[in-house]
Amino acid sequence: MMRKWLPFLAMAVALSDRALAAPGGTGGGMAVIFNLLVFLGAIACLVISLRVFILVKGGALARGWQMLIVSFVTLAAGQVFILAEKIGLFALGFDVPGLLYLATVALWFAGLMQTRKVLE
Repeated sequence: MMRKWLPFLAMAVALSDRALAAPGGTGGGMAVIFNLLVFLGAIACLVISLRVFILVKGGALARGWQMLIVSFVTLAAGQVFILAEKIGLFALGFDVPGLLYLATVALWFAGLMQTRKVLE
């Protein structure tokens, strides 16, 4: 189990060193590691959501799971923008990731409400 995480941890350490050395980098190494873990969690949730969506096969629950899938995509995209800014690839204000996070929460809410409506 630990061997699966070693490449990700090595990449997180490399990114944190780069973020500390980058002239335009903001935040420390721990912030980069945290954002990387959130990104990996979003990808894991996306994979699980896709598997569940395939299982429901266009049934009544499919629309709610579609919204959850899109929400995990927006969360991952927001994390990519944050990570790119922290390691100094490009400068981006808080507006784009903030709007993506807002869309993520709105899609989570809509997906859960859709699922609740179907299950009632």
